[in-house]
Amino acid sequence: MNIAIAQSDVVTAYGWGLDALWNGLLSNQTAIRTTDRFADRGFLSNQAALISDLDVHDGESRAMAMTRRLLAPLVGKMDPMTPLILATTVGEIEYVEQSILKENPKQALDARPQVLLGRIKQLLGLRGQAMVISSACASSAVALSRAASMIRHGDAKRVLVVACDSVSEFVYSGFSTLLSLCDGPARPFDAQRSGLTLGEAAAWAMLAVYETPKQGVASVLGWGNTTDAVHMTAPDRNARGLSRAIGKACAMADKTAEDISFIAAHGTATLYSDAMELLAFQGISSRPRPIFSIKGGIGHTLASAGLAQILVAARAMSLGMIPPTVGLSVPDPSATDRAHNTSVKIGPSPLALSTSSGFGGVNTAILLAGGNQS
Repeated sequence: MNIAIAQSDVVTAYGWGLDALWNGLLSNQTAIRTTDRFADRGFLSNQAALISDLDVHDGESRAMAMTRRLLAPLVGKMDPMTPLILATTVGEIEYVEQSILKENPKQALDARPQVLLGRIKQLLGLRGQAMVISSACASSAVALSRAASMIRHGDAKRVLVVACDSVSEFVYSGFSTLLSLCDGPARPFDAQRSGLTLGEAAAWAMLAVYETPKQGVASVLGWGNTTDAVHMTAPDRNARGLSRAIGKACAMADKTAEDISFIAAHGTATLYSDAMELLAFQGISSRPRPIFSIKGGIGHTLASAGLAQILVAARAMSLGMIPPTVGLSVPDPSATDRAHNTSVKIGPSPLALSTSSGFGGVNTAILLAGGNQS
């Protein structure tokens, strides 16, 4: 059985579609800009990667506006019983903010992720199984692994994964309070990195089963999910949870770490998160693998981050090259010969590892192959 990403799409601050994201990363120019959205709030930073041409209907959330336009090509064209998995961290959090400002507590009920799930089901005309996965910043990676697991165990032939999160005052203030925001565009794996930059994005992927690998379609070979539970927000500095997740993914795929060609890393540009990932990568193999992070280009897009980088990894495998890590200037000593600020060619028949981590110690690793191998 070959589980593959049969169709997909994404929107980021670079624009609509994977081409816009890929070309933006290859340009080595960030989409992070100064924003006045929260300029009067006195936060640590006024930098964010926002979708500039988003048409938000009256009373609609930014998350739903992104998702509505992105999913438009699927409307009226799906089997109504297709299972749906929604990945989001805060969903339509604007309704909570508005309920406070307008002193209307009932409006906050619209912010529940299940409400957004229902709206997406209605938009697509779906009547089958549907669920929300909210596993912090690893949400869409966990959702993709859950969808692959459903297919592997014969519970479905196709599963739609949708991910979305917007930059809201609630989220911005939270990361500002944690002192996690950088005062400029994020610099993943850089020796002088000082924090993350927030971004907004939405993405979807249709996972399907093929009897044999299909050219041009990325195969999902293995996955691993762990929780280290070391701290509410900080990663395990020994990288034990992520290392176990990588081991699980390789074991499921019947591959070893030596088979991995490159790594699409979580790469938030915070001091300890990047250090944790680099330690995990050093631990699985002494031979440096090229790694990249997309967060210097589009910011940290929360629940959408994992799926967006997986789609970039799939494009990288099809083109035989990985994009530069935007914002990287001088690599951290542990990232030397791993992270690059230029594109890097990869060999034929590559295997890609994508890693994601989040608050609470959640870690996800997914092993991918190009469409011409399994």
